[in-house]
Amino acid sequence: MANRRISRRELDRIQQRLSRRDSAILGVVAEHRYLTTKQISRFIFTDKPTETAALRAASRTLSKLAELLLLQSLQRRIGGVRAGSGGYVWHLTDAGARLLRKATGTEDGSTSRQRSIEPSSTFLEHTLAIAEVHLYLRQATSEANIALRPPQLEPDCWRAYVGSGGGTLRLKPDLAITTLTGDYEDHWFIEVDRDTEPPSRIIRKCLQYQEYQRTGTEQHRIGVFPAVVWIVPGTVRREQLQRRLSAEPAISKRLFTVVTLDHLASLISEGANNINPTGGQQGEHPHE
Repeated sequence: MANRRISRRELDRIQQRLSRRDSAILGVVAEHRYLTTKQISRFIFTDKPTETAALRAASRTLSKLAELLLLQSLQRRIGGVRAGSGGYVWHLTDAGARLLRKATGTEDGSTSRQRSIEPSSTFLEHTLAIAEVHLYLRQATSEANIALRPPQLEPDCWRAYVGSGGGTLRLKPDLAITTLTGDYEDHWFIEVDRDTEPPSRIIRKCLQYQEYQRTGTEQHRIGVFPAVVWIVPGTVRREQLQRRLSAEPAISKRLFTVVTLDHLASLISEGANNINPTGGQQGEHPHE
């Protein structure tokens, strides 16, 4: 039922019933592709006095948007049945995607429909982990009095470039962020590692970053090349990747940093130039 075709007139009527908060929910789900109820409550319902109140309000609103056929939950829950309503995972329906395109003036007359197949566990967990990093960054930068510009998520953070063989290649970070501290702004590419890939694949991705850096494309666009941060799930994985990166002679020792999520805040506070001491030419430059 969630993906049944809704007429343009019916979609207009639904749009008129939506509050600003309803529209914000649709937007944040579209931005991240998949979000749990708990994550949506943390993104949108920040005015509630407690986490429980925020979760209840989010659940009620999500049920309403599901009844309007704008959102749909996956069959599986993150954390299983014990996770309760906070573990439901939400995504846009075809109607929800059409409504957003209509609201933003990006309708192109296409008849293509929103895919409604269940994602693989690996893809879903990685996508939700990226959203969790975004939430962490919002909280950490706010507490540290650091300005966080709206992050670029996939696919907006991907970078196309011409490889050494002359073909067009695409670098695919998980996030691209800019933070502002005092008179300086720091630029970061974020990679969220779930310890599901062999270290050799991480090395290949790092080499691709270096290939992209050599093109000068990013430096021409923003004046610097962002610091690259790998966020890993634990200290064992962090030490494993640090050893492999250090042992590879072709890998720049200044460009890459490996941290767990709980150390990301201190890293951001230190600034890209402190972890990559290159005279302000990598990751950081004065903010005007």
